[in-house]
Amino acid sequence: MSIDTQLTDLTRTRYNRLAPIYDRVIPAVQAERLKALLQLPVDGLLLDVGGGTGRVAQVLAGQASHIVVLDESLGMLRQAQEKGLPTACARSEQLPFPDRAIPRILMVDAFHHLSDQDHAAAELMRVLAPGGQMVIEEPNIERGAVKLVALAERLALMRSRFRSPQKMRRLFEAAGGQVTISRDGPNFWLAVEKDGPSPECC
Repeated sequence: MSIDTQLTDLTRTRYNRLAPIYDRVIPAVQAERLKALLQLPVDGLLLDVGGGTGRVAQVLAGQASHIVVLDESLGMLRQAQEKGLPTACARSEQLPFPDRAIPRILMVDAFHHLSDQDHAAAELMRVLAPGGQMVIEEPNIERGAVKLVALAERLALMRSRFRSPQKMRRLFEAAGGQVTISRDGPNFWLAVEKDGPSPECC
């Protein structure tokens, strides 16, 4: 078993154990900002990638025809299911959806945990519909407080790898997206649009 596989299994086990208390220890969702950046409401599917317990998806209920929470932790997804949210258990690096199928994609505070970020970016762009919108919220590693968090996660043997806003921009532009960045406090938001006409439905 490779080191990366061991770290992936350790991370999954950690989140399974955290699942029952996760919503109580994580900061509140900035719902209005996410709605604006995602251009909600939308007549189609909103995919919450790395959505865990569904804490973000639940506050966006009614903003899309369908919302699906995708995560690789079954413990986290059980919490989302208890909220009545549809779920999919899969890795962000291997999304179980056809090409150009999803008009809205959201990922909050999860991208830095991915084991293969380049491949995940390509997968997210693959399933994003032409004219679709994707928003990724991440801690800004350029801020001192976030650097301390990154150090703590490294010491805890988490596979976290934080990218700066500009490095994230270049990653998604290389994958074919048009990118805008907004910042506020310790976080930044990457809004990615895929070229093409907006989908009428999903």
